[in-house]
Amino acid sequence: MAERGELWQWLIEALTLGQPAALLVVVDSVGSSPGKIGAKMAVSGQGCAGTIGGGAVESGMINIARSLLAEADAEPRLCRRVHHPEAGLEASGMICGGEQTVLLYPCRSEDRRLFEQCLEYCRQPTSFGLSIFASGLRIVPMSTAMSRARFEHGEHWRYQEALGMRRSAYIIGAGHVGLALSRVLDWLDFDVTVIDEREQAESMPLNGHARQKWRIPYSDIAEQVPDGPDVFVFVMTHHYSRDELVLARLARKQFAYLGVLGSRHKVSQLKASLANRMSTEQLARLRAPMGLPINSHTPEEIAVSIAAEIIQLINCGQ
Repeated sequence: MAERGELWQWLIEALTLGQPAALLVVVDSVGSSPGKIGAKMAVSGQGCAGTIGGGAVESGMINIARSLLAEADAEPRLCRRVHHPEAGLEASGMICGGEQTVLLYPCRSEDRRLFEQCLEYCRQPTSFGLSIFASGLRIVPMSTAMSRARFEHGEHWRYQEALGMRRSAYIIGAGHVGLALSRVLDWLDFDVTVIDEREQAESMPLNGHARQKWRIPYSDIAEQVPDGPDVFVFVMTHHYSRDELVLARLARKQFAYLGVLGSRHKVSQLKASLANRMSTEQLARLRAPMGLPINSHTPEEIAVSIAAEIIQLINCGQ
């Protein structure tokens, strides 16, 4: 599972053992900064879990967190670090030019139950979020339309973050590439569903990374795959004719991403066949062949190329 699940588990175990622990969260990030908003780590006197970006800033924050844990009745603290050598007391020791604000939250024994809820929610789609105030932590209802994280500055500051898998991946075709892509997208916190119409889809029984595995006729695919701005669809069936059927059925739906696996020759043939069933605009939105052009060959390499294209799309709007 993704590192957030491991982080919550680590905190639960530390508090169960009675070890003082702190939760560190990057609540604000500007420019070139090693830790982006939402990055987390946990610190105790015995060890650490997660990362807020590494380097000098992380090392310094670990030391501050351990000093904070040694204080009686320690309160949450915000630490702004500027990655420029002329930043004075706020200089991080790094020169990348950005800045970040890190929240250091000394955990309390009663927080263990809340971390158990975070662990449960982070492994499934949910409409709950984590709020951190100067006075403590809270699980709150949250709109699914809200961005993953936000920070409200000021005397009464608040950090709020959506829990759970906010993006859905529908992999159409349970072959070797589908298995490899399920693994990578699971690491990236997608809610993965794999769909195949065959009775004996080779990798379906081996796939422990998809939360849902469905065997349905591709002719019914439009009724099973929802559209939406957080839905990513990857078409990679066992035959080009089935790819064509799936794409034709999904043509009218709006997705964050719709791609098809194949060579440029296969894609050219597919587009020609679909020209009378998909509009020019719909064909233009189709990512084909999907994945960045890195000369990938193995299922694992192809999965990495597709995941890299998704990261580019999400982070750069490309």
